[in-house]
Amino acid sequence: MLEDQLHAEKIMLLTEFIQSNPDARELKRALAVKMALQEESYRQIQTLLGMHPSCITK
Repeated sequence: MLEDQLHAEKIMLLTEFIQSNPDARELKRALAVKMALQEESYRQIQTLLGMHPSCITK
């Protein structure tokens, strides 16, 4: 239960960060992390954001 709450808090913080309009590289990285936390596959993230796999798995 606590783990689910922490997971939800991470997603909420990332959403706030994304909405604050950071530079493009930071925005793509934050989106990739958020998508990974939401259980999107790395391949899907790579395809949607045009990122190299090593940028996603760091």
